[in-house]
Amino acid sequence: MELTYHDIINADFSSLTETAKNWRILRDRCDIFHDAYHGNVRKKLKGWSGESADAFWKSSKITAHEFAAAKKQAGKIADLLDDCHSRLTAARARLEKVRDQAVHEGGMKVDAYGKCNLDTSGMTSGEAQSALRDPGRADEETKWNGRIRDAVKHVDDVDYENMLTLKAAATDKDGKGEDGGFNSAAAGDVEKYAGKRAAHLIERLDSREEDGGLSPAERHELQVLLRTDPDDKQFSRTLLNSLQPDGLIDATNQLNALAYRVDKDNQGVYLGMEKSLATSLASATRVPVFRDGEGKKVKLSSPEYGKKYTAWLASRDGAFYDKWREGMRKAGADEWSYELRDVGGVGGSSYHGRGYQSLVTLMKHGDGYSPQMLYDLGDDIRAAEDKDPDIWDHGGFNKGISERSLLPEMTNSTFENDPYDGLLKIMSKDPETAAGYLDPASDADLSDDKVDKNDRMEYLVHDRDWEIVDTGRHDDHGKLDKDAREGFEAALKAGATGRLPDAVVTKDAPLHSAENAGVMEEAVRVFGYDPSEGGQSPLAKDQDFEKFRGTLGEMIADYPGDVQRNVTGDKELPVRGHAAHFDPGALHEYLNQVGRDLYGYGVVKSSQQMYTIEHLQDVIQRMPSGADASDARDYAGDAVSGGAYVSGVLSEAKADGLYEDEVGEAEDYNKKADEAGKWVNRFVGLGTGNLGPAQGGALVSTPLGWAQEGLSEAVLEEVKRDIPEEGEKAEQKGRYEFSTTQQNVRNLYRDWAERMGLEADMDAKVREAVVAGARNEAVSGFQSGAGTARSHGTTTAGG
Repeated sequence: MELTYHDIINADFSSLTETAKNWRILRDRCDIFHDAYHGNVRKKLKGWSGESADAFWKSSKITAHEFAAAKKQAGKIADLLDDCHSRLTAARARLEKVRDQAVHEGGMKVDAYGKCNLDTSGMTSGEAQSALRDPGRADEETKWNGRIRDAVKHVDDVDYENMLTLKAAATDKDGKGEDGGFNSAAAGDVEKYAGKRAAHLIERLDSREEDGGLSPAERHELQVLLRTDPDDKQFSRTLLNSLQPDGLIDATNQLNALAYRVDKDNQGVYLGMEKSLATSLASATRVPVFRDGEGKKVKLSSPEYGKKYTAWLASRDGAFYDKWREGMRKAGADEWSYELRDVGGVGGSSYHGRGYQSLVTLMKHGDGYSPQMLYDLGDDIRAAEDKDPDIWDHGGFNKGISERSLLPEMTNSTFENDPYDGLLKIMSKDPETAAGYLDPASDADLSDDKVDKNDRMEYLVHDRDWEIVDTGRHDDHGKLDKDAREGFEAALKAGATGRLPDAVVTKDAPLHSAENAGVMEEAVRVFGYDPSEGGQSPLAKDQDFEKFRGTLGEMIADYPGDVQRNVTGDKELPVRGHAAHFDPGALHEYLNQVGRDLYGYGVVKSSQQMYTIEHLQDVIQRMPSGADASDARDYAGDAVSGGAYVSGVLSEAKADGLYEDEVGEAEDYNKKADEAGKWVNRFVGLGTGNLGPAQGGALVSTPLGWAQEGLSEAVLEEVKRDIPEEGEKAEQKGRYEFSTTQQNVRNLYRDWAERMGLEADMDAKVREAVVAGARNEAVSGFQSGAGTARSHGTTTAGG
């Protein structure tokens, strides 16, 4: 019968400690008996020979062993009982913490049996009635009841595991002495026993029950063992040591095969085991967080980090990690080919693949991996590719679906055909980890204090063979997997922005770190080859990364001030955290390629317009009281010049996309504009409003509340009005004119300069000068960014 909340809260665990004391007394007495037997029997008969003596000495040896085994078993059981007490106490404390959270955070009343109901005791009658009628009340009660139920289940699992360990310790398994005697091989640590037992059960996963496979009771036992202690280092390392890298890979393949083909009725059980196994892997291979003399976290991949990591590798924990990594290098690159037995009567399965593919498949089910472990694994996978660029090639899995695969009925995104890309997807779940891996200032191999910049992004973009699906043609290198480069794309975005890839931008978004800026700088360099240097951007039409344009647009949209610093030379423009410094030629080509995608165009333009208008507002609000019209014109013109220039670059890019790339029909543009328009509200207040102080200045202001809504609508309409208009022109296949877009930019900045000048109660002449400066520089900056001599278009100034 399962334990209940009431049982656990009221249980007295002190009996375990008292029993442990009695077992230690028995251990000491066994020692007395052992010494007495040796001194008063065996020693007295020393030198006796003959047939009777031979029989005695044979029997005596067994007796002596049992005395020693009894001592060992008694001591280990005492240790186990203390361990059981500690584990149950910790598990109950975990339950009590959840209960207290339900009371203090959830406003619940928890009864003696763990049932949660909304606590209305401190409310008036009216408040209580209103709260009880709230549709969300039941959901809250269900949530807290579920959390308490999970905590109770954990205590029950701990108790079950304790019982298994005590029974095993009391069972003679040493293979010596009398059958059914004392156990000299008893374990004194629950987690250590559980790790070895779990490994033993895992090794029998691929057999029928009648052939030595797991019974339903043993499958339940394995399930409990894996889910109870996955975060415990002793358990996880014992498990990995017992399995070894080959066994871990084999376990992953078996669990997936059982879940998706052989025993679908118990799919949830097997996938739960796989998640626990992944958590154990994270726990066993965890590299600690290193701190300096002041207790501060040492920066990943810094020289100081490298020294501490190297020193740690010489420790006991580091030695385990280093040995495991060494074994995985071989198992990960090896090809696995074997038959899975017919466990469920549905026919066996064959498997062909590499170990790293299975390992990353497992890792996708877990989290909590240390950054260094992910970095090392990524570099080990790359090293395997360096030896054999076609190492992951396969016959058409379509992400886990293939006649060659162990898992022919697995759904998309289950089996990881491309382990490097899959690992990058895992890294993207922690933006700091993704940034550290892709930032060229971080180093791949810290063990010898190298300081050369890493070339990971360069390798992934320019050198790596991504075509891992065999076509069967001798003259063909292959083709891309269905979801090729998804992990890389996600890691890029997370690394550059410091946010999760699918996170919505908010005013509370983290400021860019040096590593974020480093990733963005490298992305501009790698994806934006300067055409004057004779190279071609990987984003160009029909090039490998053409489909990255939208994502790379979102990335650079996160750096509006950094972009404008680059194009204007004004290093005092505010930026969000650490400033990024771009190569001018690469940035221009990067923007040119991103702007060819109508979504990328809209996102970057929205970002730039928001930033520019907010900066213009700040300039107007801070205008010196004695500024004359000439100064005011210059201030306003300088404020809009960068945004206008980028708009020109984007407009040129849009022309190239419409005229040369033939990006689509006009009816598609409204959809693209709507998608890009979703970003407009995200940039409100992010332009300059919460960036912190500009270089040497005070905190930059935020647009007034009335301005934010109007600004959002104005930028959205400007983007939507701009894109369909040019689409119609592209359909006519006539000469492209920049005039419409240029006028839109000019009008936007002119109108907002007027609006903000009125709001600031400026002198009429000064306000007119501000408007003129914004209008004129909008045109001039736009033309500078767009260029004037294009074979496919002309530029007209407009009034």
